[in-house]
Amino acid sequence: MKRKVKLILNPMADMGNAWKAARDLRPIIAEYGNADWAGTVFPTHAMELARQAGEQGYEVVIAVGGDGTVHEIINGLMMLPEKERPILGIVPVGSGNDFAHAAGIPINPIEALNLALYGEPGQLDVGKLTDGDGRVEYVDNTIGIGFDAVTTIRSHKLPFLRGFLMYLVAVIQTMRCSHPNHHPEF
Repeated sequence: MKRKVKLILNPMADMGNAWKAARDLRPIIAEYGNADWAGTVFPTHAMELARQAGEQGYEVVIAVGGDGTVHEIINGLMMLPEKERPILGIVPVGSGNDFAHAAGIPINPIEALNLALYGEPGQLDVGKLTDGDGRVEYVDNTIGIGFDAVTTIRSHKLPFLRGFLMYLVAVIQTMRCSHPNHHPEF
């Protein structure tokens, strides 16, 4: 019997290009049959949708987006008791897709979807952070509070670039702005 699947699409992933990938995935989902789509409409919405999917008995929740979407969905799933937590699937359609790369998930959306639907689940370690006010945040693969956070912000101001090149240019810009009088030799 096929697992009950909820796909959560972040239409803003990859600077709004995630829709194109989702369109290509629709025939696979139609053939699979036991799956529903939900789209995010505001920041943290993926977290809410993932939690609701678990409460509604979905067995698999598939993040269709980038690292931010995966992060939100993991945080939503972690709100559920362990025995009620759906399996996480990932279809990387973001601009960087670091998590998918590190986890060995195919970057090709069709291959990633087939893995999420038909593959065997594995284990995922997450970190848990609690701030001084008791707010809990789960971390899936990286956390940034300084240089890398500034780099990510800069990368989103480079709409003409994608993937690794976008982040490389943002790193160089951040280095130059952080140390304007020191230019490392490359």
